[in-house]
Formats: sequence, structure tokens, C-alpha cells
Amino acid sequence: MSIENEAAEAVEEVREEEAQGVEGEAQDEQVEVYSTEEELDPEKQQGLIEALVFAFGEPITVGKLAEVSGLDAKDVKDHLETIEMKFALDESGMRLVCISGKYQFRTKGEYGAYIQKLKVSKPKRLTPAALETLAIVAYRQPIVKADVEMIRGVDCTPTLKTLLDRGILRIVGHKATVGQPALYGTTEKFLSIFGLSSLDDLPSLRELKELEEDPGEPEESEEEEMVASEESDSSEEQESQDAPVEEEEQVTAAAPA
Repeated sequence: MSIENEAAEAVEEVREEEAQGVEGEAQDEQVEVYSTEEELDPEKQQGLIEALVFAFGEPITVGKLAEVSGLDAKDVKDHLETIEMKFALDESGMRLVCISGKYQFRTKGEYGAYIQKLKVSKPKRLTPAALETLAIVAYRQPIVKADVEMIRGVDCTPTLKTLLDRGILRIVGHKATVGQPALYGTTEKFLSIFGLSSLDDLPSLRELKELEEDPGEPEESEEEEMVASEESDSSEEQESQDAPVEEEEQVTAAAPA
């Protein structure tokens, strides 16, 4: 055998050994990952669910968490309830919320002003007209544009279009009347913006009316003004009672003379 043939065979043997080595390492890695999932410490299951919800960012379902973690849906649900109670403590800056059956981490509202400093762009705010239109749709859905305009008394076409473009409202169907006008309803994003689990969490119209009619407790300054006013009235009343007595004394004193 020539030197060239021996060299070629040697190179081929080296390549085969390298290929076998790479394949063996890949198999070892696969086995290691698999065994890690199977041998997950039960005490770390809650931490896993917490990490998955945080890493996903968007609202995530119990089914998806169970699929990724390999845990039963019931166990995932139990872990979520524990996590929710854990982050409900005052010292926590975040909270776990359920939005239409999906879970998501959110910062607490009391830190909103500080978090805004981290954002370059200001959040888009809803105008009073948009909020009014949104409230009508939320409580009367499904509702057609004509009924919204009848309640508001103005043309709502631009406002409804804006709310549709921002994904807060959606067309849920068409009314079976002449022209088949579109029926509007709220979306999951609406629930997410206002921190609602479902539409059932909306306050009832009776509750809103009672809240509107409730004058609330007077502020400290108002209480002080009320007390000062009462003292002033009392003082004036006392003076008015004392005045006739003085006149009577003067008349009595003058009589003997």
C-alpha cells in the first residue's frame, strides 16, 4: 500500500471518530435534558411556573403552562393560586393577575409614576369621548353604532374606528335588520387594560349610581370649616341672647333716678 493510501485511510478514520464523538455528545445532552425534566424537584415546580409566566410576558393559559412544564393542569392551577397569594403581599412590587382565563405578571399601580420614568414614549391615553363610548359598549354589548350615538347624542364613527384600530373593541356580528349594521363588543385587550378577569367584574349600574350619589367623607379642611362655622353661629346666638339682658339692666338701673 502506498503512503498516499495510508494517509487517506488515516484521515478517514479520524473523521469517523470525530463524527461518532459528536453524535455521542448530542445523545448525552438529550438524555441529560430529558432526565432533568423527569427528575424536577417538587419543591421547584412552583418556581418553574413562576419563571414561565414571567418569561412569556403575555397572558398565558393553564394548558400552555402544563404542556411546557410537564405538570398536570390541576397542579399548575394550585401553583398559580399560591404564587398569586405570594405576590399579593404589600412588600411585593408585582402581582399575578388572571385575564380571561390567562395569567400574567403586572406591576402594582402605586409604582406607575416611577415606571413611567423608564419609558421613552408616553402611553397612549383614551380621550373622555373614547372612555364614554367604551363604557356604553361594555355595558350594552352587543350594540350597534346607532344606539351608541343615541345615548351619546353625537356621531361616534371616528371614536369607534379608533377603538377598533387599537384592538379594544371588535365587531362581534351583525344585527338582523335592514342594512345588517355591525354589532360592537369589547375584546380581551379591554379586560387587560382595566385589569378585569371577565366582564362579570364590571361594577353594576346600581353600584355606580350609589357611588355617584355618595358624597363621601368630608376632608379635614372641610371638617374644620364646618366646626368653625358652627362655633361662629353659636357665638352669634349667644351674643343675641345676652344683648336684651344688658338693655334690661340699663333700663332697671335708670328707673330709680
